[in-house]
Amino acid sequence: MFRHRTNRWDELAVLVDTGAAYIAYMVAVHVYMTWINPRVATVQLATFYYSFSVVVLGLSWLVLKLNFRGYSRRWNQLPAEMGILLLSNLEINLGLAMLIFIVKATWFSRLIFLILPVVSLILQTMVHGTIKIGVGKFRLSGRDLRHVAVIGYPRRVGIFSDTVAAVPEAGLTVAARWSVPLGDREAGKNAIEGLYQLVHDTVVDTVVLALPMADDVMMEAIRLARSEGKEVRMVLDEVGALAHRSRLYDFYGNSVLVVDSSRAHQTSRKLVKRAVDILGALLGIVITSPVMLAIVLAMKWDEPKAPIFFIQRRVGLNGRQFSCYKFRTMVPNAEELKDQYAHLNIMSGPVFKIENDPRVTKVGKILRKASLDELPQLFNVLLGQMSLVGPRPALPSEVRQYGEDYRRRLSVRPGITCLWQISGRNDIDFQEWMKLDMEYIESWSLLLDLKIMAKTIPAVLQQRGAH
Repeated sequence: MFRHRTNRWDELAVLVDTGAAYIAYMVAVHVYMTWINPRVATVQLATFYYSFSVVVLGLSWLVLKLNFRGYSRRWNQLPAEMGILLLSNLEINLGLAMLIFIVKATWFSRLIFLILPVVSLILQTMVHGTIKIGVGKFRLSGRDLRHVAVIGYPRRVGIFSDTVAAVPEAGLTVAARWSVPLGDREAGKNAIEGLYQLVHDTVVDTVVLALPMADDVMMEAIRLARSEGKEVRMVLDEVGALAHRSRLYDFYGNSVLVVDSSRAHQTSRKLVKRAVDILGALLGIVITSPVMLAIVLAMKWDEPKAPIFFIQRRVGLNGRQFSCYKFRTMVPNAEELKDQYAHLNIMSGPVFKIENDPRVTKVGKILRKASLDELPQLFNVLLGQMSLVGPRPALPSEVRQYGEDYRRRLSVRPGITCLWQISGRNDIDFQEWMKLDMEYIESWSLLLDLKIMAKTIPAVLQQRGAH
């Protein structure tokens, strides 16, 4: 797999951030044992914590290295670097939690999980911010300039050149610029000749191309720049922009670019999400097992011969069908009665919902109000058919009615809860529901999942939109 090419300063930046994470761990341990809970402070416990710091150091380096996207002080803005570091700190915390769970380190205080990422991010932000400010001031004096040559469509060349002029602290200066109108072969030829002459007569560090990726001038400029050993950067057009957050790898001699359509599809993030799902599902099953047992007993008392579970085929990741488990809340022949009550449907679109549904049993009404009927779906999560957070799993009949705008819901694992669940559930219409699902898929992050899970509990307790 091809990775972002790094230099020694980039590698040093990863080590500095790793060091900050390590110091943050030591600070978290000190704060816990000195200020928060000094009664437990013993030499043996201190030895445990400080010995474990080696694990934290290695884990931090590994996560930061895997999340590496370049710490370029010249091209990256501070918010972009902070986004990388925020994700890294959350992943370090998650990895640490999983490791402690596996080795059963009961002596490890959960409060450290709250202190560690906060202190780590503060230290890293201070380091990055200080470097940005210091280097920016140094460059404003006119030193450490990198000369760029810009080739592209007139409007794009103008926008990029104006951006360079507006941020002198980036340490860039436009050495030359060529505008190549669409279809003007003569202008393209002149631009290539001018670039060739420029790289031989003066200083050029980077060639910036603001052309469509399939343009002949683009390929000629790349070949020329590479033959001269110049760095090439591309201002992406609409097609090239699809490569954002994508990855390039070698498939038996074929260079293949995987175009991820959203944050939720990135491999590293999918692995993190799956790890959270497994951990959360296991924890959820353990905590709710007494509740599930009580539900089973109540259902058997109410209807001794009726089935406990309602098992229904649903559509999951990329159209895969699976058996979705729920506690049965309706009479056993509810599906056969569906047509009789079709005129009472309160939802728009292909979704079927009835207010005060006469098919719901006495126990079922209680389960639905508290969303307890969905607890068995924790086993679907454990099996990898669902996620804790994601669009609700749809029926095959509903999917057949989807337009092109909605089929993207199938590109991620369906979930037990999502933005729809915390935004009113049945009180919002189908179009708004789909819009919320698209918003979730496009803007997914681990932090967003945690927020949704945290808001789901009060939403369920308040029974917002439950029917």
